Amino acid sequence: MARSRNIKPALFLNDDLAERNCPLGRLLFIGLWTLADYKGELEWRAGKIKAQLLPYDECDIKQLAINLDKSGFIRFYSDGDKVLLNIPNFEKHQNPHKNEKAGGSDIPPYTETMRQAIDLTTLTINRDLSGLIPEQDGTAPADSLLLIPDSLIPDPSKDIRTAEADAAKPERAKAAKDLDYSKWPSMPSDQVMKDWITLRKDKKMRVTQTVVDQFADQLKLASQAGFTVDECLALAIKKGWAGFEYEWMVNARASPSKRTSKPHSFEDQNYQPGVL
Repeated sequence: MARSRNIKPALFLNDDLAERNCPLGRLLFIGLWTLADYKGELEWRAGKIKAQLLPYDECDIKQLAINLDKSGFIRFYSDGDKVLLNIPNFEKHQNPHKNEKAGGSDIPPYTETMRQAIDLTTLTINRDLSGLIPEQDGTAPADSLLLIPDSLIPDPSKDIRTAEADAAKPERAKAAKDLDYSKWPSMPSDQVMKDWITLRKDKKMRVTQTVVDQFADQLKLASQAGFTVDECLALAIKKGWAGFEYEWMVNARASPSKRTSKPHSFEDQNYQPGVL
């Protein structure tokens, strides 16, 4: 049964979520919060969840979920019988009604050991990897996981999700100055570039390759209308724009058809490089 949950505005500005998950994947992530129990956990039943959260969209919900797991926003695990799903930090951001907690949950809580039972490429129970042995009736209660010898349990601190996250860290940590700006019409002056990066840093919005590429499309439109990259970023700094769209430039200043051949100076914009 779906439940009402609190979704915070900051979720829509999460760079990591946006960079590594498509719009439908991000919508699925939000929807999973409404299906999870008070601990942030639920049984993974792809067909049912697809019907509940994305009934009008043609998509591979399993692949969307795998991407969310790879990027660390959900975690799959198993009790040896069912494939289960955990939303990290769910209890940090949600305050379920006391009656919901009092009613309890049939979903066993997530543990690192139980995560080893999942093959993340197919979202199936991988008994060869985990060491799980089903009972005579085909089930393996969660308590049986505690009986697995330590020598057969992979180091929980180095599970699949952690390994993939570690491998991705160099790319996510790349400095703004080292990103690829080849799609931009031209590079801005050093000081304007520094001021723009500082502006986004002050707003707690990192400069990533995705951001750079999004700016490129709008800067090209502005360039075709006669605006320079320095002018665009300078006006963005003056206005406090973390993002940028060509239309904003037109609305904030003169229409391209009315502009003279002489470009506006930074002094005209009341902006001085190096002074935010």
